Amino acid sequence: MRSTDGIKIAVYDYNPFGEETVVLIHGWPLSHLMYEYQTELLCRQGYRVVTLDLRGFGNSDTPAFGYSYDQMSQDIFQVIRRLKLKNFTLVGFSMGGAIVLRYMRKFKSFGVKKLILLAAAAPSGQKEETSRMD
Repeated sequence: MRSTDGIKIAVYDYNPFGEETVVLIHGWPLSHLMYEYQTELLCRQGYRVVTLDLRGFGNSDTPAFGYSYDQMSQDIFQVIRRLKLKNFTLVGFSMGGAIVLRYMRKFKSFGVKKLILLAAAAPSGQKEETSRMD
């Protein structure tokens, strides 16, 4: 698939007739292959599993630009719209967690039924105290 700025995003749609859909977003510096064991298990359980290689990783194009969380969440939005996904579970690991959080905010949780963050590189929900050395 092509992103809004023309970059090729490699998308993998396993078991497209599964009853429920799970979208898996990898972290840095990985690719969709980080989920190979989970994909197999989920498909055997009847799930449709959609994974992709974020721009610059795996089989997606490696442009000199476009690596912001906004752009990568836009790439995910394009995939979701083109595959006409609804009521799916969105999973983000590490940097992928930060990207899916941006997706949730920017696209108002479009199509997402459940969100799963795995060791997400995301901002803390609490203000942390800083210590000073006197």
